[in-house]
Amino acid sequence: MTNSSPSKILIVEDEPDILALLTDHLSEEGYATLTASTGTDAIVQAKREQPDLILLDVMMPGMSGFDVCNILRDMPETRTTPIIFLTAVAEMSRKIMGLRLGATDYVTKPFDLRELTVRVEVALRDRGQVVGAREREPQGSV
Repeated sequence: MTNSSPSKILIVEDEPDILALLTDHLSEEGYATLTASTGTDAIVQAKREQPDLILLDVMMPGMSGFDVCNILRDMPETRTTPIIFLTAVAEMSRKIMGLRLGATDYVTKPFDLRELTVRVEVALRDRGQVVGAREREPQGSV
């Protein structure tokens, strides 16, 4: 790595098991992780911490991931932060909606951890971030 601090990823997921899996996996891959389980908490964390990338669930109680994305795109601190939707909502119309709202990518559950890791790396690389992942093939799937 050319930078001593790893890329910071905010994981927004209301399912505790999936949140823990993603946090553990991305931490093992060398990323600094932040977590939020509600849309409101995600917005507060994103503004305060200014992550390098946001993994965002769509279906959450209260505020949907689409609503969160809309708000994040209007905030100067997160206007250009890559957002990857990670959700069970697989309908094409919803994918198109998410991408039109400004998401960088849209991954449906169940997902493969190796593929997700590569998508994170690509989104960070495309943004010009130093990728914090270890130099090895990631293992496992969900």
